[in-house]
Amino acid sequence: MRKCKKICEDDLEDIPLGIFASIIHRTRMMYLNNELKSLNVTSSQFIYLIKLYRKEGQTQEDLANHLFVDKGTVARAVKKLEDNGFICRRTDPKNRRRYLLYLTEDGKSLMPDIINITKNWEDSMNEDLSKIEKERINELLKKLTIKSLNKLCDTEENLNE
Repeated sequence: MRKCKKICEDDLEDIPLGIFASIIHRTRMMYLNNELKSLNVTSSQFIYLIKLYRKEGQTQEDLANHLFVDKGTVARAVKKLEDNGFICRRTDPKNRRRYLLYLTEDGKSLMPDIINITKNWEDSMNEDLSKIEKERINELLKKLTIKSLNKLCDTEENLNE
């Protein structure tokens, strides 16, 4: 706790944008791990449950592409969620070599708690912001995300030349 207070009291003028994003991400993950522990879900697994809750029948590759995560990371998380009985695989009727992912009844029963936990984080981060500030932050973060992805694509294209 002392470390958090010290960081907040420091002059943050010289900290690069990426470090701010990293601190926000890490503190969110620590919060989520703490809150999700009783559900037997981790901060690195819950996003797959949310994605399947919103649209079942996705493949691991769909999840990897949509969340911009490597396939190995998705495979490990999906395996753990499957072992815990929260998701199941079914053969794709259109392509018998592919598996589609679905929430089990146990997985579906977690969703109200998971959604509430993530909403509590969002609400606590936004509580002192006006509606205009929230909209502007959202707009700017989306813009930075697109610029970041485009920069990566440009870099990958240059490497492949």
